Amino acid sequence: MSRWTFETFATALFFLTIVTAAALSPMASDTWWQLRAGADMWASGHVLLTDTYSHTAFGAFWPNHEWLSQVVFYSLYRLGGLGLLSLFAAALIVSAWSITWSLAAGPVLRRLLILLPALVPASEHWAPRPHAFSLLFLPLAVLLIVRRRYYLLIPLFWIWANCHGGVLLGLIVSASALAAASFYDRETLASAGLTLAGCIAAVTLTPLGAAFWIEIPRSLARIRQYPLDEWLAPRLAEVPLAPFWVLAAVFSGLLFLNWRRLCEPSGRRLALLCVPALVLLPLALAAVRNVGLFLMFAAPAICGLLPEHVLAGLTRRNRQDHPRLNFALIAAATIAAAVAIGYAYRLRIDHLKWSPLPEASLQALRACPDNLYNRYDEGGYLIWFEPGRRVYLDGRQDPYEPGLVLDQIRTEASGDYASTFAAHNIRCAYLPVTSPVAARLSSSGWSALYRDSAWVVLAQ
Repeated sequence: MSRWTFETFATALFFLTIVTAAALSPMASDTWWQLRAGADMWASGHVLLTDTYSHTAFGAFWPNHEWLSQVVFYSLYRLGGLGLLSLFAAALIVSAWSITWSLAAGPVLRRLLILLPALVPASEHWAPRPHAFSLLFLPLAVLLIVRRRYYLLIPLFWIWANCHGGVLLGLIVSASALAAASFYDRETLASAGLTLAGCIAAVTLTPLGAAFWIEIPRSLARIRQYPLDEWLAPRLAEVPLAPFWVLAAVFSGLLFLNWRRLCEPSGRRLALLCVPALVLLPLALAAVRNVGLFLMFAAPAICGLLPEHVLAGLTRRNRQDHPRLNFALIAAATIAAAVAIGYAYRLRIDHLKWSPLPEASLQALRACPDNLYNRYDEGGYLIWFEPGRRVYLDGRQDPYEPGLVLDQIRTEASGDYASTFAAHNIRCAYLPVTSPVAARLSSSGWSALYRDSAWVVLAQ
C-alpha cells in the first residue's frame, strides 16, 4: 500500500496546523527584554546577574536563570531577524508535539480525534519565549524514561536549567516517572536513583550555583502574588479551555477504571504517561499556563486507556485510498501554510506584534525627562525599543520587591499616582490611553508629548 494514505494526509494536516499556529504566535512582551539581555551578554561575554534596565531596582541582584535561552534567541535574531526566532520557537513546539504523537497509541484517526482538540487550549501559550524550551524538554524527558535512556536525562537537565525555570517542574515529573519505572523493573531502581541525583546536580551547574534552589522557588512565590493571566486558574466559562475540562474528566475517569490494568507488567509504558499527567493535573487546575503541559501527556494517555472498541466506528475505514490525491492535498496544504507564514512575516502583520510601539511615541519618550513610569505589561517593550531609558517596571519581576509590583497594580486600578510618583521622582509616563493614571495625569496638567488611539507619552 502506498504511503500516501488518508491517514498520512490527516497526520500531515495535524502537524501543519501546529506549524502554522506556532509560527504565527504573537511576540510576548517578555521576549523583548529577553532579546535585550541576550544582546548585552553577547556584547559583554558575561552572564547578566545584576539589574541594569530599571531605575527602581538598578544594581539589584537578578537571578537570571534563563540566560542561555536569551543568548540563543539573540543569536537567532542576529542571524535571521524576528522571523527566524519565531520559526525556531515553532520548531521547539512542533518537536514537542511530535513526541506526544509518538507516545500515543492506537489508529491514526483515533489519535487525531483525541489530540486535535487538545491543541486549542495548549496553543494559548505558544509565544516565542523560553517557555518553549520547557514545552519540548518535559515530554522529551518522559520519552527518555519510557525508552530507558536514563543517562541522557543528566545533560538534558543541565541545558534545561540554563534555559528556563520550568526545569523544577521537570524534576518533579521525571522523579515521579522514574519511580513508576522502578515499580515495573526493580533492577533499575539504583540506576533511576543515580540518574535523579545526577539531574539534581546538573541543575545546580548554572551561574546561580546552589542559589538556584532558593531563587527559583522565591520567583514562583512572587509570581503567585500577582494577578497575571497565565498564572490564574482556568475558568469553566472560557470557551477555548473547554477541551481541557473534557479531556481532564475523561482522563480521570479512565484512570480510575484502569488502575488494575496499569499495575500489571504490561502497563509500564501507559503508566509512564499517566503518572506525569496525574502530577500535572493539579498544577493545570491552579494555573492556565500548565494546561498545555498536562494535555501533552493526558491526550496520549487517553489513547492508551480507551478500550479498543471505543471510537472504532469513527476511525474504521472501508474506503479506497487515492494516493495521488492525498499527495496533492498534502503538497497544497504545505504550500498554503508556507505562503501564509511568509506573507505574514514579510508584511509584519499586526497579529505578530513585531512592532508593538509606534516609532513616533519612542521619539517623544526620548525628549521626556527622567524618571519614567510605565506599566508592568509594557516594560519589556521599552527595554528593547528604547535601550537608553531605564524603565519603572517590567516582566522580569525577579529584581523587584513584590511591594513595587503590587503598588503598580494598585496605582493602575485606582489612578491615584501621587504617592508612587513622589517616592520615585517620576516626571515622565508612557502609558496606554485607557490607563486611569494617564487620565489623571492629563487632568493634572501634564503635557502630552505624544498621543494616538493607543498610547500616550506624558511629561511633567
